[in-house]
Amino acid sequence: MTLHTNGGLPPATAYHRLPIRVLNRLWRAANACGLGRVSLDADEMLDTIRRETGLSDFGDSRFLEPYKLLCRCLNEEANLNPAGRMLTRISILRILRHRVWAEALIKKHPEILEREIKAPVVVVGLARSGTTRLHRLLASDPGFLHLTSWETVNPVPWPDSWDAERDPRITSIEKGLKAVLYMSPQMATVHPLGAHEVEEEVGLIQHAFSSQLFEVMTYVPSFADWLMQHDQTYAYEYMVRLMKIVSWWRKDDDRPWVLKTPQHMQDLDALMKVFPDARLICSHRDPIKAVGSACSMTWNAIVRDTDQVDPHWVGREWLGKTDSMLRKTLKVRETVPAEQQTDVLYADINRDWRSAIGGIYDFLKIPLTETALTNMQNWLDSNAQHKHGAHNYRLEDFGLNEAAVDDKLMYYRERFGIPYEGKARPR
Repeated sequence: MTLHTNGGLPPATAYHRLPIRVLNRLWRAANACGLGRVSLDADEMLDTIRRETGLSDFGDSRFLEPYKLLCRCLNEEANLNPAGRMLTRISILRILRHRVWAEALIKKHPEILEREIKAPVVVVGLARSGTTRLHRLLASDPGFLHLTSWETVNPVPWPDSWDAERDPRITSIEKGLKAVLYMSPQMATVHPLGAHEVEEEVGLIQHAFSSQLFEVMTYVPSFADWLMQHDQTYAYEYMVRLMKIVSWWRKDDDRPWVLKTPQHMQDLDALMKVFPDARLICSHRDPIKAVGSACSMTWNAIVRDTDQVDPHWVGREWLGKTDSMLRKTLKVRETVPAEQQTDVLYADINRDWRSAIGGIYDFLKIPLTETALTNMQNWLDSNAQHKHGAHNYRLEDFGLNEAAVDDKLMYYRERFGIPYEGKARPR
């Protein structure tokens, strides 16, 4: 992968704080002497968890194919710097640890799997299309169940969670988020972070090693292609398994869940297989803005763990991926009963969120209570747009322009009557 210097963006190393740059330089010198090499070998990491936990049941073996492919791509494609390799290893070991703990817990408490998750409300939309705001507005309604950030990262109780006054999983994610914001302070402007923030379920899908999170964080194009080309029903089945563990631990009642992750745009067929009664709220934003923002999000995430990445590759990858996800979603939606899906425009939520939310509740055939509206308004008041600074980006930095996005995605704009946003104009 070659570094492209004409995109208007600084090199990846410019985003690294000085101590991290020094650390990577010294670590590389040690690696050159055969010291301090961080292993991302698939079998070695499995053995590490077996030794550490004394457990050997990782659950359904279908996770092994994407897991081993991911490890191979991390070693052969990702071009991780030493700190990035260590952070990636820590993340993978965390997931593997949760898998063995999950199986041990279910063997001890088989009633976990008897829990039912019926008719979830699922926000479906491209990344950066207002899905986070819509998700968090709906989650403000106490009539819905939802995940928080610490639960999606650490969904399985740790051995020391049981008798702790404060669950150590919460403390862990608080420390982890501090580290993330130290190493990537720009991420706060891209996605609101916080241990107790309402969060999407992509972290649960990650536990099956079939998640877009890996391709957002690292350059693994072969893995990304595999995800797009292969059925991910198992990953969604495992997501449900983890949701049941979370729900059991919290002693939830039978309220419906509200879910959201842009990965559903890629795997809507798998979602509908595991939740055939799901109710879909499909959000639509000007694709020029959505693609530009998604490129920026990926760029700001991927530069943390590498010293070299081509912003124009990011542009090509995410424009193509956006097209593929949209076409697949439209095809799958043709098989979903009309009464189980509705559409909402980002522009309408911006213009009059109460009216847009009212339309969604009419679709769901549930009352929109004053408590829910008050909670939603309170969330908006405390989470004003650009609270952590404006998320600035330019399509040109990623080798794209408005005409290129329109040429590729005009069918989507016309299908849903999506207006141009801001300075974006038709050619």
